[in-house]
Amino acid sequence: MYRRGAHLFAVLTAVFIFPLILVGAGVTSKGAGMAFPDWPTSDSHFVNPPGWLHNNAKLWEHGHRLIGWTVGMLAIASLAACWRTGGAVRAAAGGTLAMIVVQGVLGGLRVTEVSRALAMVHGIWGQLGFCLATVTALLTSASWCAVETAHEARGARFYQRGCFFASVCVLLQLGFGAAYRHFAWREALIGHILWAVVVILVLSWAAMWTLERYATVRPLSLLGRWLAALIAAQMILGGLAFLMKVMGAGWPAIAVWAAPTAHVAVGALIFACIVLMTICGFRMLQPAPLPHEERRTGTTAVTA
Repeated sequence: MYRRGAHLFAVLTAVFIFPLILVGAGVTSKGAGMAFPDWPTSDSHFVNPPGWLHNNAKLWEHGHRLIGWTVGMLAIASLAACWRTGGAVRAAAGGTLAMIVVQGVLGGLRVTEVSRALAMVHGIWGQLGFCLATVTALLTSASWCAVETAHEARGARFYQRGCFFASVCVLLQLGFGAAYRHFAWREALIGHILWAVVVILVLSWAAMWTLERYATVRPLSLLGRWLAALIAAQMILGGLAFLMKVMGAGWPAIAVWAAPTAHVAVGALIFACIVLMTICGFRMLQPAPLPHEERRTGTTAVTA
């Protein structure tokens, strides 16, 4: 059953997690993760430490924490609004809140333990949490609740499995990227670049297949258009980030941190988009009977 309040809070939670990822990526790009040596306080202050607005590193890190607290409050409200719905909706909202809590703890331990490994896990976990939040928003949407029967489509099973495979490919790509950003491993960069070829091919197939065969199936068609646009943007941002690393000096200071930061943020959107396409594919599509099965069914009906 569609509940407007549940959908509203689910969407707000997902919307606010995205700038949390964006600012978090900016914190990493600027090397501001250790701007404060303490947690959950900031320079021993629970709210706003003195002078944080005038220090660039502290501004980014404390701003990241403030957005995180806002997201936590929204996730609690979302779970309360989704509780009456029950089932998968309640589970998704509860899972989103749990992931946000774990994300906060990981971020705090990254500071207190001065751990780059935890920083990497913190970044990947945040993208997983954003993905689950978008799933909650999908499950509470009117278009999802309006689906009564799945569309029969040739190649539906292949499409469903292909989208699932694409989701796994993107997740692996996020791991390569996070390993390079936090540890500057050359092997991680090489893996990230080479695997990007596979990811682009698989995602492009998913977008084109969706737009060609399921153009009338919403929200699959909308997700397909979004995915195509995000792939183009990510290729440009990835190329810029790579050139800045290879060519080194000479680039504007703002571009040096803005391009990698935007690259991470668009990657989170791509991951959420392909996961939503996978879920919609399994929910809204079912394999159409093969021609010989249709003939067999028709013959049986005539005989009877």
